[in-house]
Amino acid sequence: MAIALIRTVILYVVTMVAVRCMGKRQLGELEPMELVITFLISDLATLPMQDLEAPLLNSIVPIAALVLLEIFTSVLSMKCSWLHRIMSGRYTLLINEGKLNQTELKRSHMTVEEVMEELRQSGILTLEQVRYCVLETGGKISVLSVDEAEADSLPLMLIADGKMLRQNLQTAGLSKADLQTILKEQGIQKIRDVFLLYTVQGKYTCIRRNIK
Repeated sequence: MAIALIRTVILYVVTMVAVRCMGKRQLGELEPMELVITFLISDLATLPMQDLEAPLLNSIVPIAALVLLEIFTSVLSMKCSWLHRIMSGRYTLLINEGKLNQTELKRSHMTVEEVMEELRQSGILTLEQVRYCVLETGGKISVLSVDEAEADSLPLMLIADGKMLRQNLQTAGLSKADLQTILKEQGIQKIRDVFLLYTVQGKYTCIRRNIK
């Protein structure tokens, strides 16, 4: 009994340290990669609890490997925007200006009933009251009513952490030369010096990058 208790405490500490190293996000806000690793860690931690003859290292080593893999992938995705899109995907606009996007709804494997339930939980009863309904990459649904939305369009990121987002640039109808002109107006010469640049209704908001 004492051995089982000690093993449980050790695995508890290891699991807590592993989850702590992965960040502070709640379960409902985890990205797909983080969610998969969390499930794997929980399964690995339970095996030595069920089988007292199984060596603890058989669980501790894979858990450490998974944490290192998640940290490495997170750092790499910060450097490579294409990898971030593959690992995390993009947000999905389910409702735009009160109109339900049936194509995106089907692609997201969501029913109309599920969307309407989310709207009711946000205090909205009809589609006409919705300006935007967005399915975030973590699976959470964000709802913005007509009364709450001051802007007529969602912000479109053009630069994130010193990286130019080419797809969003094309969506905005801008070229790289246009982007350079916008940065010069902000007193910035290089794209890598920008932490965040986004546009809403033709207006640009730029935040300089403090950490090189």
